[in-house]
Amino acid sequence: MRFTHGALAAGVAAVLLVAALASHTAANGAGGTSVEVLFDLGDGTYAWSLRVPIPDPDAPNATWNATALAATEVGISLDWSWYSCCGVFVSGLGGRHPPAGTGLFVWNGSSHSWDLAPTGISSLVLEGNATIALFNSAFDSVTYATRSPVPTPDHPFPVTQFRGDLENRGFAPTPGPATDRILWDHALPLQEIEATPAVGRGLVFVNTLDGFYALDERTGDVSWENLAVKGLSSPALVDETVLVGGSDGRVHALNLTSGEERWNTTLIEHPMFSGITSSPKVEYDLAYVGTFNESGGPGEVVALWVSNGSIAWRHLTASIDFSSPAVSGGSVYVGVMGRYNTTTQVTWDPPFGVLALDAASGSEEWFFPTNASVAASPVVYGELVLVPAKNGFVYALDRIHGTPVWSRYVQAGVSSPALDGDTLLVGGGSFGEGGVVTAVDLASGATRWTFTAKGPIQSSLTVAGGIVYFATNAASGTIYAVNATTGVPVWSHTPSPAQFIFGSPVVADGRLYAVSDNGHVYAFMDSPSAPGGVTQSLFQPVVVGGVALVTVAAAVVVLWFWRSRHGR
Repeated sequence: MRFTHGALAAGVAAVLLVAALASHTAANGAGGTSVEVLFDLGDGTYAWSLRVPIPDPDAPNATWNATALAATEVGISLDWSWYSCCGVFVSGLGGRHPPAGTGLFVWNGSSHSWDLAPTGISSLVLEGNATIALFNSAFDSVTYATRSPVPTPDHPFPVTQFRGDLENRGFAPTPGPATDRILWDHALPLQEIEATPAVGRGLVFVNTLDGFYALDERTGDVSWENLAVKGLSSPALVDETVLVGGSDGRVHALNLTSGEERWNTTLIEHPMFSGITSSPKVEYDLAYVGTFNESGGPGEVVALWVSNGSIAWRHLTASIDFSSPAVSGGSVYVGVMGRYNTTTQVTWDPPFGVLALDAASGSEEWFFPTNASVAASPVVYGELVLVPAKNGFVYALDRIHGTPVWSRYVQAGVSSPALDGDTLLVGGGSFGEGGVVTAVDLASGATRWTFTAKGPIQSSLTVAGGIVYFATNAASGTIYAVNATTGVPVWSHTPSPAQFIFGSPVVADGRLYAVSDNGHVYAFMDSPSAPGGVTQSLFQPVVVGGVALVTVAAAVVVLWFWRSRHGR
C-alpha cells in the first residue's frame, strides 16, 4: 500500500495550512514530544521534514502517524504494509524499491550517531524532541549488515557523490552563498586539484594528484590524509566509507573518519598516467564506475560490491574518461570518450557516444553514437537522457530506446550540466578560449539565456537556491555565481594566486566548496552560523522524477483522509 498525495480543494487547503503551520510553531516552541524525520532515498537524494508534534507518544502508531504526515510534507511517497503481529512495515521511499527493505533509525544525541531503532515504527515511542530516519540503503542485501545515513542533524545537507544524486542533476538541497565572502582558505602542499569534493559528516573529502585529504568543513583544517590514494576521480560516501578511483587503476574504499584503507580493487592492471578518472556512483549494494585505457585499447564500465570491492560485472567498451554513470529505472547511462589515440596523444577515435546498460547484469541496452567524444556525465530527467558532447552539441535521448528527441549546438564540452526545474544548464568553451553557460528548455532544446565567462567552463555546474555555480579553466580561473533563471551574474571570485580551475564547486550545509590548481580549497559562506551551517527548516523542495513537493496543508488533508479509512 502506498501513501500518496490526493487531489485537494484550494479553499480547504488554505484553511488547514494555517492550522498546520500553527502546530509546527507550537512544536518548535515550549516542551512536548515532537519528531523531525530524515527521508534518505539511498541514491544521494534526501529530505528533512519540519518538526511534527506527537500529542500522545504512547498512542498506537503515534510515531507512524507523525512520520506519514512528515512524508507528505516533503513530497516523499511511502511504500508500506500492515502486519497484525508488528504493525506498519515500510519497504521503500520515493518510489524506490531497495533489495533489503528500508531501515528505521533514531538519532543518538549523546554519541552523535544513528542507532538502528529497537522496534518497528508502529511500536516506537519517542521522547522529547526526537529525530528519526528512514533509509532505503540501510541493509546490505547479501550480508544484511547495517548502513547508516550520511546526513545527520549535526551536518544535515551533505553532497555524497559527484553530481549529487544518481540521476546526476547537480542540485543542492540548500541555498549557497549570495556573496563571495570566504569562510576559510586552506592551502594543501601540492598543485593541481582537479577532482570535485564530496562533503559529509562534517568533512570535505578532496582527491588530488598527490594524495587524498579530509578537511574539517567549518575550519578547513586537515582531519586526516592518505597519500597512497590519489588521482582525478571524485569520491562517493557510503555509510562510514569513502569510495574513490585512483591513478593506480584501483578503486579504493577508505574509512570515513580515519582514512585507513578497507579494501581496493584493481580495474586497470598497468595504468600509465591517469588511471580511473570516472567517479563512482552508488546505488544500494553496487558502485558503478568507468575506466580509461591509456594504451588505446578498450575501457570498461564496472559494477563493484560496496561491501568488499568484489566485481559484480564488467562491460567492455571504449574508454570512459571523466564521465560518471547516471543510474535510473534499472539502467546505467554513461558517456563514452572513445579509444585514446596514442600517436597524437591528444585525440580520440570512435566509438564514442552514450551507452545504456542493464544495472543488474551489465548487458547492453542501447548505444547512441555521436560524432565526438563524450566526457560529461549524463543527466536523467523523466524519460530523457541529456548529455553534452565535445562537438558543442547537447543531446536529448529517449531513455528507453536511445533514440534522439532533439539536439542543439550550445558550445558544450566536458562540463556536466545541471537541472533547474524544466531548464538544463550547460557549460561550455574550448581550452584557451572563452566560455559560456546556456540555459536550455528541456522540452524543446530552445535557448532561454546565455552567460559569457572569461575562460572555458570545464568544471561541472551546481544549482542551489536559484543560483548556478561554476568555474573557468583559464590561467586566471574564476568562480562564478549566476542567477539560474535570468543568467544575471550574482558574484564572481578569482582566487589568489590565480590558476586554472577544473574541479567543480559544490554546495553542502549552506557553504560553497571550491578547489583550484593553485592547491587551495576554499569555503564560501555569507555569514558565520551555528555548527552545521544551516537548519533543517531551510530545506528546498525535493524533486523525485520531476514532481515537486506538495504543501503542508496537503499533508494535513491526506493524513486526515488516511486516518478516516484506517481508524487511526
